[in-house]
Amino acid sequence: MRIKPRALRSGDRIAIVGPGSAAPEEKLMKGAESLRGLGFEPVFGKTCFLKRGFMAGPDEARLADLHWAFSDPSIQGIMCLRGGNGSGRLLPFLDMDIVAANPKPFVGYSDITVFHTVFGQRGNFVTFHGPMATVEFSSKGAKALTRDSFLEAMTSTEPLGVLGDASTGIVPLAGGKGAGEIVGGNLALICSTMGTPYELDTQGKVLFIEDINEQPYSVDRMLTHLRNAGKFATAAAVVLGDFINADPVSPKPEDSLTLDEVFADHLPHLGIPVLRGLRCGHGALNITLPLGIRVEVDGDGACLAAVEAALS
Repeated sequence: MRIKPRALRSGDRIAIVGPGSAAPEEKLMKGAESLRGLGFEPVFGKTCFLKRGFMAGPDEARLADLHWAFSDPSIQGIMCLRGGNGSGRLLPFLDMDIVAANPKPFVGYSDITVFHTVFGQRGNFVTFHGPMATVEFSSKGAKALTRDSFLEAMTSTEPLGVLGDASTGIVPLAGGKGAGEIVGGNLALICSTMGTPYELDTQGKVLFIEDINEQPYSVDRMLTHLRNAGKFATAAAVVLGDFINADPVSPKPEDSLTLDEVFADHLPHLGIPVLRGLRCGHGALNITLPLGIRVEVDGDGACLAAVEAALS
């Protein structure tokens, strides 16, 4: 069983850090305002105001921000600035003694997927695939479902129950029932760690995947990669989140498979339940999904439910 960080309370300080890409300061301030509106105190890491190419400052600064956010006892939670690129560069240099000794609610997605894997497998604590400061929490603030899901996930010490069902758009691609720890995140980032010390372990796990701006041929390549690596063969179930901007556009859309056809080729015949349509990922609605807790997947009833608390 994984370690469960302490649930956040009103007034707690949430560090905003940029382990991946940089973001405009205007969006940062709007995101911070949204967090204040939920009763938390945002604290800006140095990387919130740094930029080096496509990253939020040099590797050393982004690494130092992560270590600071985990080690500072006045910080109770950590939210990522955004995803983008650059997170994987930090993995060989993470001080997991610092991170594992100070488990805190850690939230982000997309490029942040690599940290979910490493913190879960090497730090043995629950993390959260969820909204980020300059994405969902910028603009006019998070949409109600995204905001409410985040607040409940960050503050509840009880199992969250149903995370998605037919009423929220879940459809089964394969029936049956399965259960296990839910792991995963962005499909491209999961594939990027294959063959490295940071590879995702799916043995007995429920594998969650999502992505954005990947055409069907690219999704097909990545699913083939996971299949050939045995990641589906060892999983207890598969849950698909949002796949945004996945329509074929080049070189000839009429010569492409559709995303539906790609999924149909790879997933219904695995012998495990497969669900599609969880409102989690890069979509306009983005629930906060605890990673590392036990969930139940009902492929016949089109339901994903959390049966274990994520926080203490």
